[in-house]
Amino acid sequence: MPTNGAQSFSASYDRTTKIISGVVCGVLVLAAFAAQNILIAALGAVVIAVCYAYSPLGYAVSERSIVVRRLIGRVRIPLEGVREIRAATADDFRGCLRLWGSGGLFGYYGLFRTTKLGKCTWYVTNRAKAVVLITETKTTLFSPDDVDGFLAAVRAEAPVPEMGGGLPAGAIEPRGAGLAWLGAAVGVVAVAVVAFAVSYSPGPPRLTLTADSLAIHDRFYPVTLQADGVDVAHIRVVDLGVEKEWRSTAKANGFANSHYRSGWFQVANGQKVHLYEAGGKRLVLLPPNGDSAAVLVEVQEPDRFVEELQRAWSTHLKAASAGN
Repeated sequence: MPTNGAQSFSASYDRTTKIISGVVCGVLVLAAFAAQNILIAALGAVVIAVCYAYSPLGYAVSERSIVVRRLIGRVRIPLEGVREIRAATADDFRGCLRLWGSGGLFGYYGLFRTTKLGKCTWYVTNRAKAVVLITETKTTLFSPDDVDGFLAAVRAEAPVPEMGGGLPAGAIEPRGAGLAWLGAAVGVVAVAVVAFAVSYSPGPPRLTLTADSLAIHDRFYPVTLQADGVDVAHIRVVDLGVEKEWRSTAKANGFANSHYRSGWFQVANGQKVHLYEAGGKRLVLLPPNGDSAAVLVEVQEPDRFVEELQRAWSTHLKAASAGN
């Protein structure tokens, strides 16, 4: 007979989940801090928030169903056509392959395949306390802290034959190959993000100069300036060692590390500028012809570039004026 009222069961993280979650969160925070880039920070925050939102927080057994509690929303698994409910064994995890989901970041949840169970859905946070539910339509895994109580509650709602299983005392937690590979992959990706953010050093950006425009090619903040939007006569070289008022003091929306800066920055004179700095002290200043922002860009030969730019754009602007 079904029991009256829901029985709740907590779900705790195993050691591997704690390590992977802590390392990944720490690395993503470090990457955001090192890069000082809002895009990288936002991406890291989204990854952490989404993974935690899908993580199982606990379970409830009632009304011939198992309910998985998550921040993103509850999942209800009907106890219809139950063939087997038992504690998982090490054999259940052999040949594990993750098809979609998380393999350690705030738990093990999503779609997996193992040699013994085939395709199965996991809502697991502790593999040593895993429970296998097999119905006529699917196989699902849970990991309540109180395995025996959980099994008793499910069997009271949907009586099924007693089955042997579980891990013997002192047994090592089951480790599927898919979980190990996922943990390694997460670590590699996180390290790669930090390494990229800290070491990214492309040098001065590539430029494309035409008779009426200048394109600044940057990985994160490319921009194209039109000749009639720049005060051509006052384009000049700024020496940051002397003209300290043009030094950047704060990042508004850009990328910054010890080697390269690009995007929107506040400078000492209070202006907000488009900055492209690769460690040099002599940058080309392109003042706006109107209310738009100035541009500071580092080039290989700043004096020569200023002469070439003014010559090309002055000719264009004179021709345009004559045409009008």
